[in-house]
Amino acid sequence: MIATVLRKEFLAVLRDGRVLTGAAALLALGIIALASGAARYSALAGERAAAQALVAEQWTQQGEKNPHSAAHYGVYAFRPALPLSFFDPGVVSFEGVAIWLEAHKRNFATGRPADDMTPLARFGELSLSFVFQALVPLALILMAYAAFSRERETGTLRLLLATGVTPGQLFIGKFLGIFAAAVVLLAPIVLLALLALALAGGTVWLPAALLLLAVYLLYGVVLMLFALVVSARASSSQMALLILLAFWATTTFVVPRLAADLGRVLAPTPTRAAFMQGVEEGINGGLGGLPPAARIAARRDALLKIYKVERQEDLPINFQGVVFGIQDEISNAAYDQEFATLNAAIDSQVDILEAASILSPRAALALVSQELAGTSLAHQRHFERAAEDFRRELMALLNRDITVNSKAGDTGYRAGADLWRTTGEFRYQPESLHASLARSGAPLMVLVLWLLATVLAVAMTTRRLQVLSQ
Repeated sequence: MIATVLRKEFLAVLRDGRVLTGAAALLALGIIALASGAARYSALAGERAAAQALVAEQWTQQGEKNPHSAAHYGVYAFRPALPLSFFDPGVVSFEGVAIWLEAHKRNFATGRPADDMTPLARFGELSLSFVFQALVPLALILMAYAAFSRERETGTLRLLLATGVTPGQLFIGKFLGIFAAAVVLLAPIVLLALLALALAGGTVWLPAALLLLAVYLLYGVVLMLFALVVSARASSSQMALLILLAFWATTTFVVPRLAADLGRVLAPTPTRAAFMQGVEEGINGGLGGLPPAARIAARRDALLKIYKVERQEDLPINFQGVVFGIQDEISNAAYDQEFATLNAAIDSQVDILEAASILSPRAALALVSQELAGTSLAHQRHFERAAEDFRRELMALLNRDITVNSKAGDTGYRAGADLWRTTGEFRYQPESLHASLARSGAPLMVLVLWLLATVLAVAMTTRRLQVLSQ
């Protein structure tokens, strides 16, 4: 009996001219989003790879100079474009992609792609993730809102139940039939997206893409079940459509926006002026309450004892290199403290959005989608941390060269290409899929709770239909 209902609903959807017209429009939008996203990814991937190669070449060919001068000359670290960013750009367009790595300072990422966009593009760029998070759910609602209400209005619902079809069988058949039709209509764009991913990144990102597909299917199941429940309980098709459209608008746009605004109010991030003031105070205060001058003096006295000499000039090393290292230690600690404060405020804002996702499965879906696509705030932070780790290793190597290979007061010391090549080139390695999934636990749980809630609503609705059939 379920198969009969399934086949009837499946064919009814595919024969509906309005559905086919809407599906064609949705497919066209999806193809446009896919093409623009793929072109954007290809351009950005090429530009950033070329830029990283260029700065690496400039670094190795900078000629002979003092290593500390080279440290202030610095080098750029560029965040590479990740293949799944063509599907879900996440926050990438609004975060910096290049960081200048220099001595004694941890700089913010600069070069936000959004700065080069038109005002309309900055308002909201068309992406496949937007199509599947906002437009496809609307299409599912329009396909399912009248599944039961129209049967009731035409008087066929009681006749169907009188033929021996149980409410549960009817509900399952309608769900499977409409959902299968939706999958068939959306399959072309999904297959094109997987093909584009294979061309962009091979099979490396395929597991993440398949998990993304599974999460979006879960979201679709939740919406379809909810739409059918509303259809079965609403007094009319118009009322069912009105309720579902209100639900769609609220959960898709209103709740995420209100949550973001609430996060900025309840957990404001420090201003740049306050951030830099905190860094300056941290540097002046030193480490562990020990001022920089006192720390330098203590390190000098320790080295004099180790090498058993009386004067700094008699040390077999250049103490100035040690001083540069101490200055880096102090500034690193000061920047770590201020960035920890900044990141704590951002994490609080994300926590508020996660809490609000209880009222909006779309918000939960967006959080998971960005994590799996590698375009979330956490992935941006991982890139910035990797660049900072590279900067600190680079500065430590340059300071060590001054310490070991030059003499005190030797202002004419110069290093050459051998040292510059030793430092290596910044190569960013994205986080593992496991790390992304670990951070996705809360929003995934929200989606599961929505699924359980809709299944419970289905059970209660079928019981109500059973009373109607008696």
